[in-house]
Amino acid sequence: MLEPKIIRVRPTTPMISLTWMIGARCNYDCMYCPTDLHDDTSTHPDLEKLQTAWQSFYHKSRKAGLPYKISFTGGEVTANKSFLPLIQYLRAGDFNLGQLLVTTNGSASEKYYLNLANLVDSISFSTHSEFFNETEFFSKVVAVNHVMIRPKKSVHVNIMDESWNQDRIQIYKKFLSTNNISHSVNKIDYSRQTRSYPLKQGTFNLDKI
Repeated sequence: MLEPKIIRVRPTTPMISLTWMIGARCNYDCMYCPTDLHDDTSTHPDLEKLQTAWQSFYHKSRKAGLPYKISFTGGEVTANKSFLPLIQYLRAGDFNLGQLLVTTNGSASEKYYLNLANLVDSISFSTHSEFFNETEFFSKVVAVNHVMIRPKKSVHVNIMDESWNQDRIQIYKKFLSTNNISHSVNKIDYSRQTRSYPLKQGTFNLDKI
């Protein structure tokens, strides 16, 4: 007897899925992140430009009558002062939103993320040991996880599988498991790196939490 084959996978709720890179500007300069995904020179698009971009996409796609699943990425979205106002604008409008998802390096304040948690459905934090302060980063993750309760909302941590940080990765995994926070170790494509070495300016102090 032949084993059944998966022919098609359909979402339980059909949606229009949009990955929106709102700009390449980033406050970090990770050595493995290619220049088309980050820089420190490009101008952040302002709120009006972001609203215009959304309106253009919305008017072209709304006839489908489906809710929208929008995944925001950068660059670093929270580095743009117009990002939170954009989310507020989307929530206030009659846009048939299904899910709003955000990927961030965790560099914004805890207050910022708690405000964002009230407006979006999922926040994915990514570890970048060249730049982050472990205690500050994971304290924010824990605080946000306390208010984004599954299954309606979710928090996830993407642990970047940095070759020079393997010992710390095991500590991150243990900490997140202990606090019942979703996480995964993300492989890195070093073929597009911008330099061959990490800056290693991060602060390794997770034991202080």
